[in-house]
Amino acid sequence: MTATFILLAAMSFSDVAALSRTEAAHAGDVCATGVVTQVVGWREASGVFADVADPNGRGIYFSGETQRTPTAHIDGADAFKLGDVIEVKGVATPLAFAPGIRASSIKIVGRMTLPPFAGKTLFDMRGGRLDNARVRMSGVLAGVRSVESSRLDPNARIVQLTLNTDEGRFVAHVPGTVDEWRPLLDAELEVCGCAMSAYNMRAEFRGVQMEVAAPSDISVKKPPHASPFDLEPTPVAELMSFSPHPGDCHAKLVRGVVTFVCARKRFFYLQDGTHGLKVEMDVPDGISPGFRVDVVGFPIKVDGCGELRGMSARTGEWAGLPEPQYGDLDDYLRWQYYSDDGSINDIVWRRMSFVARVIRAEGDGESSELVVAVSNVTCRVHLEGPLPDIFENAQEMRPLARITAVAEPSVSDALTDDRQPEMKSISFAAASPGDIEFIPDGEWRRRMNARVLNAAALAVGTLLAALIAIGIVRIVRDKRERGRIAAITAERKRMAADLHDTIEQNLAGAKMLMESSLSIAPDVPPAVAEAVKGAAAVLAHAKSEIRATIFNLRCDEMFDRKPEDVFREMMRHLDRGKVNARCRLRGLPDHLPGAFFSDLIGIVQEATTNALKHGRAKNIVLVSDPSTGDGKRGFVLRVLNDGEPFDAAAALGPEAGHFGLAGMRERAKRNGMRISWGGEGRWTSVEVEVASI
Repeated sequence: MTATFILLAAMSFSDVAALSRTEAAHAGDVCATGVVTQVVGWREASGVFADVADPNGRGIYFSGETQRTPTAHIDGADAFKLGDVIEVKGVATPLAFAPGIRASSIKIVGRMTLPPFAGKTLFDMRGGRLDNARVRMSGVLAGVRSVESSRLDPNARIVQLTLNTDEGRFVAHVPGTVDEWRPLLDAELEVCGCAMSAYNMRAEFRGVQMEVAAPSDISVKKPPHASPFDLEPTPVAELMSFSPHPGDCHAKLVRGVVTFVCARKRFFYLQDGTHGLKVEMDVPDGISPGFRVDVVGFPIKVDGCGELRGMSARTGEWAGLPEPQYGDLDDYLRWQYYSDDGSINDIVWRRMSFVARVIRAEGDGESSELVVAVSNVTCRVHLEGPLPDIFENAQEMRPLARITAVAEPSVSDALTDDRQPEMKSISFAAASPGDIEFIPDGEWRRRMNARVLNAAALAVGTLLAALIAIGIVRIVRDKRERGRIAAITAERKRMAADLHDTIEQNLAGAKMLMESSLSIAPDVPPAVAEAVKGAAAVLAHAKSEIRATIFNLRCDEMFDRKPEDVFREMMRHLDRGKVNARCRLRGLPDHLPGAFFSDLIGIVQEATTNALKHGRAKNIVLVSDPSTGDGKRGFVLRVLNDGEPFDAAAALGPEAGHFGLAGMRERAKRNGMRISWGGEGRWTSVEVEVASI
């Protein structure tokens, strides 16, 4: 029939069809007549209508609802149907993808028979060229899933069909259930409907989504294979790469050995010889790492790599996990893909074995995440299972590990100048805790020893501080009780006796207990033994410090003597042992302040102790010479020994339980002395320079 157009000042159908989205935003009123080609189920009084002269041409979407509020009334019937000729009044609007009409009234003015659907391809519809047009397309059914039911009819059931074509994929929405359409997977279908453009948030074309009015608009051109597991197996290496046999869009049968199964049963990996594959599907029970598997599905590309959208799978016999590819992952992370023969060294979805340092790890008991470092590159390792205990302090200890896991690279789809693949990132999936093997290397041992020593030093330091605090409290308390200035000398001697009877004895006892513990339990781990020895050394040093303090407290009269006499007496006392000690003293003053002299004696005592204990010296010489500077007299005091050479800059400090050098520096600093360590021929020297007194 011939439709009658009512000519008004408002825009007609052809006027609206010619608008851009920008122009539609300011176009104004519309009065257009056309034939209904699609009735949508997600808005009231909404659909698609086309020019009555070309029903299979590009249609215009009209909406009789805004924000779920009806804005249009229908004249002539309760609702319009496919083939009704309608007059739509309203305003032009950009809508979400293409210009349309926001309707205020819809009037049914006639009816016509729609012609057969026009055969089209995805290429014909690129960029939305046939947006809202009636089309007929063929494809292979590759997926079926349920989608949200029609809001206007909650009882209606809608499924989404995914179809493969030589030019790509498209989806079609059709009434029905998943169970009705799943048996047709891998069938060749002919689909008739309205081709609506799929778009993103910027109104950019993404693909075609066909709206099918009824299941009868879809016909089966070729049924699926009766037994898909009887298909000819396709090697993983030829699933989506070059092959002289062109793709036919149908399902493929792939065989391999399972290497990893996602805990949520959403996907699994298999390996066919030296090539791996990711299979996305609801994983059936019985599919486990190490078992052979036959899987039928459709090849797809995700994140630049081919995968298989699984349709069905069955488990075979146990085969054992395939041998991983060993080697240094660093070369691959530097994009060295190619083998000597020019082929690509394919590690995608393949079992790899490499050594890396674990720098962070965390888990919830069921699965774990590790961050590992290879050279200057970091990547993540997902572990199905609890985190091994040895990696719980990975951030502090940074243990080395051999990791056997499936590689999960993300490859860019973007073309490069030289056609090479471009890797965006890489991660790994380990099937069990046994795939993360701890390697105790030297760096880890050093960190572990330092941790044990720090703990031991902290414990000893706490004990020592407590003992000193107790001793000081007792000393201060007793000193206050006496309260007489005249008794200071006697009080100092009493304090020395207290220190000797309490702290020194306790330290000596603690040191003996630690040394005897090693002989009682000789099989303790080396790290623990080193920690105990370190603690004993700390106690020995503390004991020597306390002994020096006791000596100074008891010997008030020493500070009234000449420094030269005191140092000669110290050397004579030292010469009684296994060392030859002598002195050559010049330029020393006749008197030094008490606190200054006490610290100077402490420095000399520590220097001679170090020479005997660490340097194993046979000869020690104490030398002093006068010095002048700024018009004031001073002197230089040197302690020479013929022991093993000593580098003060590389010596261990308090963090490792060695306090001697730190104590010497502190004594020199608070008295304005300058202390240094050096060598003179075969002699090692500790030099103290006193600028002025």
